[in-house]
Amino acid sequence: MLDELIKKNRSYRKFAQVTIKCDEIKKILEILRFVPSARNAQPLKYIASCNKEKNEQIFSTLKWAGYLTDWNGPDKTQKPSAYIVILQDKSISNDNFVLTDAGIALQTILLKSVEMGFGGCTIAAIDKPRLSSILNLKENLEILYVVAIGKPAETIEIIDVKDDIKYYRINDIHYVPKRSLSELIYAIIE
Repeated sequence: MLDELIKKNRSYRKFAQVTIKCDEIKKILEILRFVPSARNAQPLKYIASCNKEKNEQIFSTLKWAGYLTDWNGPDKTQKPSAYIVILQDKSISNDNFVLTDAGIALQTILLKSVEMGFGGCTIAAIDKPRLSSILNLKENLEILYVVAIGKPAETIEIIDVKDDIKYYRINDIHYVPKRSLSELIYAIIE
C-alpha cells in the first residue's frame, strides 16, 4: 500500500476545481503531530488555507515549474483548492536540523493527501517577504515551503532518464525522468 501511495504521489501542477474543506486539511495536519523531529524540537508550524480569496493571494507569491519556462503556472481553472504553508519557528530552533523535519513533513503531507484522494505540489520558489506580509507573520516565523493541494487534473508519466533529468510536457502529458535503481545504488555491502 505504501508503494502505491508513493508511486501516485507526483508534483501535480494542474487541479480540478473542487472544494477542500478545512476539516480535511486538519486531518493532514493532525498526522504531522506524530512524525519524527530532530532532537524532538518540533520547530515547524503550519498555516492552512481553504479560503478562495486568501488562496489567490498565496498563489500570487508562487513560481511554478522552473523547467517549464514557457508556462506561468496553473490558469484560473486549474488552481489548487488549498495550501499548507510550512514555517520554522525560530524561537524554538534556528538550526539546519529543521530542514530534515521539513522534508519529513513534506512527504507526510503529500502522502496523506494522496491517501485522501488529493494530490499536491511542494513549492520553494516563493516571494517570502510578500507572503509573510499577506499572512501577517511574526518575526520568529520563517516560511520554508508552500504545499499546494487539490484534486489532480493532469496526466504524469514516469520515464527513465535518457539524457536529462528535466521534466517536460508534450500534448499536455507531464513527463518526469527518474534515474534507474542501478544509478541510485552506489554500493550494497553484504
